Amino acid sequence: MLQLYDLLETVLQNIENELKDDVNEHTLAERISFSSVHLRRLFKYAFGRTIGAYIRSRKLASSIEELHNNGKSILEIAKVYGFEYEQTYIRSFKREFGLTPGELRRSGQIIKIDPPLHLFDSNRLGDGIIFGPDIVLVPEFFVVGKRHKSPFRDAVAFDPEKAIHFCNNDKMLIPNVINPDFHINISREAERDASYSWFMPSLQVKSLDNTPEGFDSDTFPSSLCANFRFAGPADIELNMAVADGMFKAIDDFMGNEYQRYFLDKKRVNFEILNTFAQDRFFNIWEWYAPVIEKTKVHAPPFCDGIVNTTRQKFPALRFIGKKYTEPLDYSVFDKVLVNLDNWRLNYGFDPILEQSILGSETVYKEGNSYISLMRRKDDGFFEYWLGMFVPKGAAIPHGYEMIDFPESGLGVCSVYGKRNSIIHYDTLCREKLAEADICQKINTQTSEWFFQRYCWQKFFEDDRYSKRILEYCYFL
Repeated sequence: MLQLYDLLETVLQNIENELKDDVNEHTLAERISFSSVHLRRLFKYAFGRTIGAYIRSRKLASSIEELHNNGKSILEIAKVYGFEYEQTYIRSFKREFGLTPGELRRSGQIIKIDPPLHLFDSNRLGDGIIFGPDIVLVPEFFVVGKRHKSPFRDAVAFDPEKAIHFCNNDKMLIPNVINPDFHINISREAERDASYSWFMPSLQVKSLDNTPEGFDSDTFPSSLCANFRFAGPADIELNMAVADGMFKAIDDFMGNEYQRYFLDKKRVNFEILNTFAQDRFFNIWEWYAPVIEKTKVHAPPFCDGIVNTTRQKFPALRFIGKKYTEPLDYSVFDKVLVNLDNWRLNYGFDPILEQSILGSETVYKEGNSYISLMRRKDDGFFEYWLGMFVPKGAAIPHGYEMIDFPESGLGVCSVYGKRNSIIHYDTLCREKLAEADICQKINTQTSEWFFQRYCWQKFFEDDRYSKRILEYCYFL
């Protein structure tokens, strides 16, 4: 079977090519080896309209040119586009455009038509397909479920595990459920500087009057929200690759200067999984976050670029990780970021955490951060390591290597901006630290160690402006 993106693209192309033929959902579904029931459901989910209504609309729009440009009767044109009776065509035409085909011929009036639907590369996400955002008004609703502390570091594995457990064990105990097929996962920001958020798999209920003992409740207030929709094959996992793709779409939404809204993601957001629509063909998933209309008072807290320089103490620590070597050019930092994402997706940091019984955060600031340790080599190549700082003496997992660093100082530059732009500030950070008299100007050609520090709440979570903070650290 075709991937969902290719499947829908094929359907749209076939409709346009066969407007004068007997094209319908059944012939289309048979051609792509898909159930017509599932094609109807997927099309409505993707485009917000039924496939039958869309085919009729495209036939009517295409018929306008023939009404203007040839001498065929209205009955003949109706037959060309598959309308069995002239009156059926006339009634459908008037509902679509507000006047009859004859009135259009006599008046020559300009009328508005809906253009053909299209898919774009931005809609493709792995083996699935993403749509949105649509700006929608979500009315107030109540939910009952089980609330958990979701650690930022493990949320990709933790949240689905808790959601599945809720689905299999807890949801049957909740009374007054409105729709048991719609699982609602609500995420809320925890207290300031917490290393977790609140995650609650739940079901919508009529009221909170009969919340069972041992369950939690929440109220989502009436809010204007951005809604993204994702559809993927039945066996797809909503893992970090899908999540990163989703948040790239959100970044694109946020980065559009003509967009009237920004996301209030820090407050609360929720996702809906429709278990009724999940079957051997595809899964669907929706994500909602409140939006606020942009005004002059909603300016970002900083201008993009270096926002702070400071000196920090660095205790004697061990670095554990894996080494990579790349040709030294501008794209090397992009490659570091790609590998960082792969490590997170494939749990490359977990063996280091398991060996570090005493967390580094107990002995040095931001000691729970992921690190890319870097230096330039004399042969024109760039060496970087991905890993973490751990206490001296921590065991080295199989397949990993270590470097011991003595006690020293750090010159630290904090850079604010878009995720893919703040990774290119090495030279500017060196110059800024020298200007601030934190250290002498650091030669960009030397092989001294420095590192990018990916602090969880600063780098891996967008703020409401879809921007982040990355720290550059230089040994003094």
